Formats: sequence, structure tokens, C-alpha cells
Amino acid sequence: MNYTSLNLKRVTIFLPDNLYAIASSEAGEMGVERYLEHFIASHFYEGVKTTPKEKEKIAVNHESRHFSTDGLPDTVLQIHAIVRHMHDESLSFRKAVKVTASEFNVNESTIRDKCTRRITISTNNTINTDRFLALLERPENLVNHLCQKFPDHRQAIVEKFKPILSAAKNRG
Repeated sequence: MNYTSLNLKRVTIFLPDNLYAIASSEAGEMGVERYLEHFIASHFYEGVKTTPKEKEKIAVNHESRHFSTDGLPDTVLQIHAIVRHMHDESLSFRKAVKVTASEFNVNESTIRDKCTRRITISTNNTINTDRFLALLERPENLVNHLCQKFPDHRQAIVEKFKPILSAAKNRG
């Protein structure tokens, strides 16, 4: 990316050694500065509410039941869509990621990121694709994990996943 063409502001942050160590381990080859740049930017973007105009555009292209006005984080909504596609339509994880990415008008890598890095609770207990798929085997485990990751949204998460949990309980 050519940074000279962008209107950027320099920000200096100070991290205690333990936080720098976490950022460094998460950053890998990307480097801490670049990782933090992406981390902070994605945090701000995730916090931005969708404008009504964008919701209308989405609703025209997709069934409205995929989206929520209950204030749930995009991560939860996108994971819910994946789980629903896999359970209701018997799609593979790979196909569910592709369909969900199309529904939310994002890249597939963004959806995969929401199923792994975005729901990791601690650096000692990271979520990779295999671990996410293991959580999907028992939807109640996934819901519990999401409630731990997003405790302020516990009730809304449980309510959102209730039909999937009921269907899984009836099957098993």
C-alpha cells in the first residue's frame, strides 16, 4: 500500500511489557506495529453501526432473518449465519463461509477470521478452524464460548441461537 497517497495521522502508544508480548505473539511475521494498526482499525470498523441505507441494500439481496437489530457484534451475527447454513441447509463449513461472506458483503477471509481469531478469549486458549469446527459439533458449547467472549450480549446471544439449539437438541 502506498501510504503517501493517504491522509494519515501518526499515533504513539505505550504498552506494558506483558501487552507487547501478547501483541508480538499475535502479530507473527506481520510485526507488532502493522498488527496493532489492523487490530485497532478493525475494532473501530466493527464498532461502527450500519446505516439504514446499507441495511436496506442488504435486506433487498438477502432474507431479513439473517440480520439483527439487537445490537449484537458482527462476529456473533456472522457466526450465527454460518451455523444456520450448516444446520438448516446442510452446507459444509467452507460453503457456509462463502455464502455468509456474500450475505454480509465481506471477504471470506473476514468470515474465517470471525470464527477463529475474533473469538479467541486468551492467548493460551486460541481458536483455530479445527477448534471452531469442534465447537460446532455441540452448538451449546459454541454459544457458551460466545457468551464468554461477549458477556454484555449473553442474553441476546442465547436468544439468537435458541432455534438452532432446540433443533440440535431434538436431533441428538
